[in-house]
Amino acid sequence: MSSSIYIYTHTHTLTLLNPTSPVRRDHEMALNFDFNRFHPSPYIRLPNRLQFQDLPNPFLLQGFEYYVVIDFEATCDKERNLHPQEIIEFPSVVVSGVSGEIIACFQTYVRPTFEPLLTDFCKELTGIQQHQVDNGTTLGEALYFHDKWLLQMGLNNTNFSVVTWSDWDCQVMLESECRIKKIQKPAYFNQWINLRVPFSKVFGDVRCNLKEAVELAGLIWQGRVHCGLDDAINIARLLSVIMRRGFKFSITKSLTPQANPNCLTWNRHQFLEPQAMHTPPHTSLIQEFEDCRYCYCGTKSIKKVIQRPGPKRGSFFFGCGNWTPNRGACCNYFQWATTS
Repeated sequence: MSSSIYIYTHTHTLTLLNPTSPVRRDHEMALNFDFNRFHPSPYIRLPNRLQFQDLPNPFLLQGFEYYVVIDFEATCDKERNLHPQEIIEFPSVVVSGVSGEIIACFQTYVRPTFEPLLTDFCKELTGIQQHQVDNGTTLGEALYFHDKWLLQMGLNNTNFSVVTWSDWDCQVMLESECRIKKIQKPAYFNQWINLRVPFSKVFGDVRCNLKEAVELAGLIWQGRVHCGLDDAINIARLLSVIMRRGFKFSITKSLTPQANPNCLTWNRHQFLEPQAMHTPPHTSLIQEFEDCRYCYCGTKSIKKVIQRPGPKRGSFFFGCGNWTPNRGACCNYFQWATTS
């Protein structure tokens, strides 16, 4: 089986676990990849347990030793609704809760099963090509590899939190796909820090997308917008800026109470997807997430009705959540609603 797992150190050195796949960064080195055994890079290690008492403010205020920043990319289309949407890029960036530095990055492409062919719109928006998802893992395998990566890096027995930009990644995308595909996801994905919340408290209640937020914080955007890994790296950089302002982070959203949300599972079997997952999900599952759509800004979309005379009058649709009468929409998100 051909699968690609990319691991980066803070210097952006790449370890490619499948040497036949295209390389996304310079200075690559290939390791033998056995699907049943994950060989961690000897160049990627977290530092020893951090001594918070030895460090100056503002980092003494932080309640987390590490932050795990994620930003999923999913199947999408401009002309029609995809039910369900499926994750196609799984990036993760580990940030030190003491120094605010990026320690290491993880990335794998994920093979969709309900809609295996990417739309032209999706490929143009995300930059992800068909051969990358064809050679990708399943979502269950991606969760397993990521979980084991965190474990082998030493995040077990540490206090860490998942960080996102908006609630879409954990509350909507991962939750819905795992439920539909009957995948048991790690407990640490059930609570997270939506960086929009601390950003608004530090920089004011400004309606903006991720790129605008990065620039408002005085940073220059790095990479490609809607590349999941590049987005996650920029979220991590923004996180560091907010840390240096002395802001103390706390969980902003939880799905269910967890006895030990930082527990790393490292059990591949519980992430495996049931067979025959190519049939459409039950209508009740589609309806459950019908009103939880998020636009490309990462903001919950707005449901509207067409009022102009014509054949579509009275039809409902979802548009950009950052729409204002003066500025209009911040992104070109548009999806017809299947129900009124």
